Amino acid sequence: MDQGLGYWTTKREMISGNRLAIVNRHRRFTYKEFNRRCNRLANALRDSGVRPGDRVSSLLQNGNEQLELIFAVAKLGAIFLPINFRLTVPEIEYIIQDSGARTFFYHAEFAHLTEGLQKVVHFDTVVYCGRSSTCDDDAEYEGLLAAASDEEINATVNPDDVALLMYTSGTTGRPKGAMLTHANHAWNVFHTTQRLPIQADTVALGVAPMFHIGGTSVTVLPTLFQGGTVVTLPEFDAVKVLEATEQEKITALFCVPSMWQMIVEELENKKYDLGSVEFLMTGAAPTPMSILKYFQSRDLPIYEGFGMTELAPLVSILDKWDCERKNGSVGYPAFHVDVRIIDDSGQDMPATEIGEILCRGPNMMKGYWNKPEATAEALRGGWYHSGDLGYLDDEGYLYVVDRKKDMIISGGENVYPAELEQAIYGHEAVAEVAVIGIPHEKWQEVPAACIVLKEGASLTENELIEFCNECLARFKVPKTVFFMDELPKSGAGKILKTELRKIHGGITVAAK
Repeated sequence: MDQGLGYWTTKREMISGNRLAIVNRHRRFTYKEFNRRCNRLANALRDSGVRPGDRVSSLLQNGNEQLELIFAVAKLGAIFLPINFRLTVPEIEYIIQDSGARTFFYHAEFAHLTEGLQKVVHFDTVVYCGRSSTCDDDAEYEGLLAAASDEEINATVNPDDVALLMYTSGTTGRPKGAMLTHANHAWNVFHTTQRLPIQADTVALGVAPMFHIGGTSVTVLPTLFQGGTVVTLPEFDAVKVLEATEQEKITALFCVPSMWQMIVEELENKKYDLGSVEFLMTGAAPTPMSILKYFQSRDLPIYEGFGMTELAPLVSILDKWDCERKNGSVGYPAFHVDVRIIDDSGQDMPATEIGEILCRGPNMMKGYWNKPEATAEALRGGWYHSGDLGYLDDEGYLYVVDRKKDMIISGGENVYPAELEQAIYGHEAVAEVAVIGIPHEKWQEVPAACIVLKEGASLTENELIEFCNECLARFKVPKTVFFMDELPKSGAGKILKTELRKIHGGITVAAK
């Protein structure tokens, strides 16, 4: 394969030129228009000095610009780096410095972050993309495209050349950039379209944020590969999702469980025409059975998936007909994905026995950017060691029973307690801290901080939360603080989070 991800739009113009590719609020692009825009952007980037292997970064809400960057950067043989806009300036600064990205695109909604970044990071090129919510046509981005050639451009790439760099939260407080290749994406599309009914007549919703691999690669890229239509929304709003489903006759929706919960609540309040919907997809966190049964009772097929950034992302899918029979499972692996369950000594576990989940397949990442030791550790023996605990039943269905190193999934966002603990230890009043996840009415799960204060020190819950707001993205900030005289520990002095969960895990935080 010497034509990678960037060639997809070239081929689609040939096959599906007049079919609708992208809907972005009031803007609509056919495959011919979409590919020509990708070519213009690629030529503009090349004229600005972007070369194969260079990193191009962005702070963008979902829309045609994000998708055009994915394909335009790939056409150059460069690497696209979409950044989580929920992070703080110091967090984004680390990602920019670590990746070496020198080209940057942003929406007006993130001008404050961009201004902060430009004080600490040098960019060769910064492009303003207007306001996502109104699709400004007079933005600098549109001028850049208008001035460039739409001549076809496709660099020669190898299958294992990196196309996307996706940073994942780090358990040691520093995120790692997962290097996803052109071949990784092609194999993910193959796996996804084999298990989900995505075809040329599919109209898929793109509302999950595309700085996450799920928002990009669960339904969006597979739909464009197949020649279907992607309808993007800049951010999640249950009413707007349902209105768009009615108006655009959406057939495929991917959301995380917290989004589905809000959609269910809206459907209980008002009737919407969902007659166009062919299937729903859920993932990123365990989906409550009540949600699965709600849609099944309305003849809306719902699939549950399990994936991770490092697998681009599909590992397994629970098919619609198995949702009740195999409730609690995340299904069986994708066709070319192998899954093992091992014990601490690396031996395979028998069916129903819990151990660490290992995965491998042609969709497995190349490694972590600039982190050879972390790569060697994660991919030892040719398998990705997920750190997740689970088991395979006697039919080969996968069950995940605990999350990666105490990871918390809050509204579809991965939150790692170690990162929060590191930040909280920066407060002069804190002697010890342990962060756990507790139930939340809206976000399924949120972080809670269990704190022991230094002798004679004083600290309130509000003061601690304000302190965290200064250095952490909002979704990472603890929503509740439990002040304790001591934290439970093992004989070796290790804090026992299982005990903390027993003490505080039954408390549900109310939605505000």
